Parts: sequence; C-alpha cells; structure tokens
Amino acid sequence: MTTAWDPTTFDPHDPAFLTNPYPTYKRFRDAAPLAVVKPYGNTWVFRHADVQQMLGDRDTFVKHAPGPRPTPLDPIAEMSAYLPDGLFGSDPPRHTELRALLEPLFSTAIASAPVVAATTADELLTARHGTSRFELMQDYALGLPSSTLFTIMGIPRNHWLLLLQWVTQIVRAHDITQTFATRVAGATSHMALQMYFAEWVLRCQETPQPGLVGELCAAIGGPEHLTAEEVQICCTDFVVAGYLSTTFLIGSGLQHLLENPEQAQLLRDQPALMDGAIAEILRMDAPAQLVERIAAVDTELGGTAIPAGTHLAAVLGSADRDETVFADPDRFDVKRDDAAQVGFGYGIHRCIGAPLVQLVAPVAMSKLLAIPELAVAGLVQWGSDPYLRGMTSFPLSVVWS
Repeated sequence: MTTAWDPTTFDPHDPAFLTNPYPTYKRFRDAAPLAVVKPYGNTWVFRHADVQQMLGDRDTFVKHAPGPRPTPLDPIAEMSAYLPDGLFGSDPPRHTELRALLEPLFSTAIASAPVVAATTADELLTARHGTSRFELMQDYALGLPSSTLFTIMGIPRNHWLLLLQWVTQIVRAHDITQTFATRVAGATSHMALQMYFAEWVLRCQETPQPGLVGELCAAIGGPEHLTAEEVQICCTDFVVAGYLSTTFLIGSGLQHLLENPEQAQLLRDQPALMDGAIAEILRMDAPAQLVERIAAVDTELGGTAIPAGTHLAAVLGSADRDETVFADPDRFDVKRDDAAQVGFGYGIHRCIGAPLVQLVAPVAMSKLLAIPELAVAGLVQWGSDPYLRGMTSFPLSVVWS
C-alpha cells in the first residue's frame, strides 16, 4: 500500500531536494499546486499557468503591498529598508519609467559582450592549460561572466575581487538557514556595495566616466527624473544579479551536456543550435527558482482564493517542468521549442539582464565544448538556498589536446 504524500512535511533545505528538486515539484503540481511552505510562510505556486497569471498581472500581484510599509522587525532587513527600490524592486508607474530609460542604455552597453567574453574565456582556460583537474565554478564559471559584466559597466579591474567578495557574502546571506553572523555580513556587504556606487555617482558627476555606470550617471536629472540614489541602487542590483545567472547556467549546462553526450556532439556539429541550447539549459535549471509577489487585492489563482496581502512565490523551476506545457519535460533537448519557458521570469519584471546572459553563455559553453575531454571528477555540490539553483563546486578531469 502506497502512503499518500503529505506536502506539509516538505523541507526546502533538504540536501536531497536541493540536489534535484524536480520530482518534488511534480508532486506539488499534482497534489498541492499552491502550498504554504515552512519556514518561509509564503504560498509557493507550482503550475505553469498559475505562474504566468501571477507574474503577468502587474496590478494584482505586486512587489509592494499598497499603503505604508511596516517597519522591519529584522534588524538586517531594516539596514536597507529605507533605500529607494530601483528597477528590480519597484512597481508601475516608476518601474515602467525606469525600464524605458535603462533598457536602451543596457542594450547598447552589452553589444561588446561576446568579444569580451571570448577574450576572458581564453585567458581563464589558458591559465589552466596543462593541468589534469579543473574546478569549473571557481576556475571558469565565476570569472568569465563577472569579468564581462564589470568590463561593460566600466569598473576598474583592481576593484573586481572586492566586488566579488561582497556579492558572495550577499548571496550566502540570502539563505535563511545561515547564522546571524553570516546574515549580518551579507547586509554589511550590501551596504558597502551601496556606498561604493554612491561614491561612484559623485565622481561621475564631477568627471564623466566610461561604461554603463557612466552612462547612467549622465542620465541623472534628465527627462525621466532619474535620481542619484536610483542609479546607486540600479548599479548595485546589476552587480548582485547581473552575472550569477550565467555562472549558474554554465555549471548546470555542462552537467546536462556531459550526461547527454549526443546533445553535446550535436552542438559541436551545428553551432547554430547553441542559442536554443542555452534556452533549454535555462528551462531545465532556472538560476532563480522562485520570485516573490504580494496580492494587492482579494483574488483567485488556480481556483484558490487568495486574500489581499498574501505573500506568494512563483516556482519558475516547477513551471518549466510542467508536463501540460512541455512534452517529456525532464528530457534535455537542445532542439526543443522553449518559447513558453519562464526561466527569466515573465511580464514586466522579466529579467533585464537576459540579453547579456544570451550573449555570454553561448561563448562560455562553446569554449568548453572545444576541450577534447572533460569528465566529472568528484562530488558536484549545490547551494543551500532553494530560491537559487547553482553549483558551488563542479570538479572535472580534463585533457586539453
């Protein structure tokens, strides 16, 4: 006799779940497509149709509930509670205004990304050439997209390591199971990053600077009424969220290609399929697994009543394995039509950095596929935060020629 699955027993920090969350997501889609998840206390939304409705309805599901914001009880959250929202945290109409300003500047700035990424990839791989072991995440997947982003932004090279250390602390602190000291270190790093860009804005206002940061500073006070504080917040958001998606995709992408060597060979034979392959990697393992919203009014989602003020999280990783949308969803197929996938989000908050990922990730994967022999040479380790899906370690054996 099969025991019925009880969704209230779900532990989002169980290492087995973090290694492979997708069987659990299917259980939720089948039995509890909307479920309150402890210890977060918010309602996770698992089905593709419900996720699209939630992220697509900008008036019903918002970043911030209407009315005055409560003072955070958590001293860590309080450290940044009174900073402006910036692009990532704002609702219309300000979000619409910011996006209209930022998107053209961002699109122009990233035009050089493939060339920068290719040069950086060659440098990183040359540095490891001749060794028999290769730690993908630390030796390649972290440095390639971060260096590309920092170059585009115009950040001096001798500042890169400091920014990487801050971001590492910020991301680590996002995991609520971490110690109070770790979370304080993350909040402190976030404030340090804010102050770094506050100083940069002041410098740009005195002397124009190159790169995307300089372009944003030049727009302060223009027709869109962009403020210095908003530039500071947007630059911080770009650094925190701008390269890790590519870092995580490189790791999960190579894992899928090593597990499916016929797909890897298909990409070597037909390089034009690489853009589709990146979309399939994104569908299989979205770097941001969950994105949050708040119900602004009483509403309904998937046939379930949602009272105003309900905190929800759209599970992108589950939506992109929904068998009602994707045939044989657990099969990796670089020729799949992934138009319906929501790995970059959906609606007005769809990731503004998606075009950068789509320029850098194909370069990163093509360079890896050109290495004669790569194989897993140890335990692959995944991060401990269910909101993010990324490897922390991916040891490889390598034959260079």
